Amino acid sequence: MHWRWVIAVMIFSSNCVNYMMRVNLSVNLVAMVPITNYTESVSQVVLDWTPYQRAYILGGYFWGYLAGNLFGGPLATQLWGSRRVIFCTTLFSAILTLLSPAAAKHSFGTMLALRILLGFSGGFLFPASYSLIANWAVPTERGKFVGALIGGSIGTFITWSLCGLLIESFGWEWGFYAFGIFALLWTIIWWFLVYDCPEVHPLISASEKEYICDGIKITKKGNVSPPIRQMLTSVPVLSLCVMSFGTGWGVYFIITAAPNYLANALGFRITATGVLSGVIYLLRSICNFLFGYLGDIALKRKLLSLRVLRKVASIFSHVIPGLLLVILAIPAFSSTVYLTIIITAMAINGFVTLSSGANGYDLTNNFIAQLGGLVTSLITFAGIISPIITAYFTKYNEVHVEAWQPVFYISSSVLVASGLQFIIFGSTEIQPWNEIKETVRERERERGRESEREQL
Repeated sequence: MHWRWVIAVMIFSSNCVNYMMRVNLSVNLVAMVPITNYTESVSQVVLDWTPYQRAYILGGYFWGYLAGNLFGGPLATQLWGSRRVIFCTTLFSAILTLLSPAAAKHSFGTMLALRILLGFSGGFLFPASYSLIANWAVPTERGKFVGALIGGSIGTFITWSLCGLLIESFGWEWGFYAFGIFALLWTIIWWFLVYDCPEVHPLISASEKEYICDGIKITKKGNVSPPIRQMLTSVPVLSLCVMSFGTGWGVYFIITAAPNYLANALGFRITATGVLSGVIYLLRSICNFLFGYLGDIALKRKLLSLRVLRKVASIFSHVIPGLLLVILAIPAFSSTVYLTIIITAMAINGFVTLSSGANGYDLTNNFIAQLGGLVTSLITFAGIISPIITAYFTKYNEVHVEAWQPVFYISSSVLVASGLQFIIFGSTEIQPWNEIKETVRERERERGRESEREQL
């Protein structure tokens, strides 16, 4: 047995489990609060939150997530190691998830604080996962390890599909309890199977350890200060940031608003709402893989240049889905037509794998972690404000499609504008600041170390 693939599977499952606790609220919230257009009695309604309060509850996770993402990387790599960080973040998130029903019944403020803490905990997951991948994946296998991060999408599909059934059978509280209990059990498996690197794994074979360590040694570089100023003034980087904000808006708009729109405006049952929301997200994930595979073929066979591929992909990932959202604002179609449009828009958005999802690697390879952190922060920021904007326009009459018109117009504008500006300003060229240059201070330090070695 090759233990590096066990690690890859566990990285996949860690993202799956943590996303379960991240996205369950979107469906649970449909049953937790009074809904005018919702006629089924799935459990006693105990909450009376306004649309604004619901938006803050949904966005609260991303407030904490933004902070956790900034601190997670250093903590994972320098203090505890990825194994402990992912174990602790999952354990803490599981406890908070189990406490969610009590927090919601206590007060809006308590639930908001809990969601912020849950987001802060979840923010450590991706930096720790990337650190673990760096320690276990040789360059020729790194793509497969990074692909394991798709576990979050599978977790979303499973959660949204099961939430409706759990709510109708046992009440909305079990939309939290079930996933919290599962996460607690998962942490036991993680602790006994995963280690930070091959050197400390007690069960790995000597040959596999040597294979991994030799491969990683080739790629490791010294610690170099990132050129922050040059990055922030780089037009291609700024263009990528704008497009990534559009990506985040589109994705998190669906995560936070789709269950509410399907249940309230389109009148789907709670079980159907959960399953359909999950299918939408799962289909997008499948298309991510499919379009990425087709893009690789196009490049290998030289059917398209890298520059053309990125810009064509941005049309499909941003512009076309944005235009489709305009149709959702027209109150002249059946629920089936609206649902088909949503599914089509999110499936085509899977081209993001070839546009904003990959463009950062075109611009830099030495500072991709720093650029990735910047991009992730902007995507998260979109997740913070998207629910608030939605609540502002749908607060009075969210059961009618007409009330959602401004939301769809805004989302359409964000997606189309972010895609078009990338076509104009985006680049696939390695940026000049990517080159690692020794500073005077670094050269002096190296001379000092050489002098010390000579004296010894």
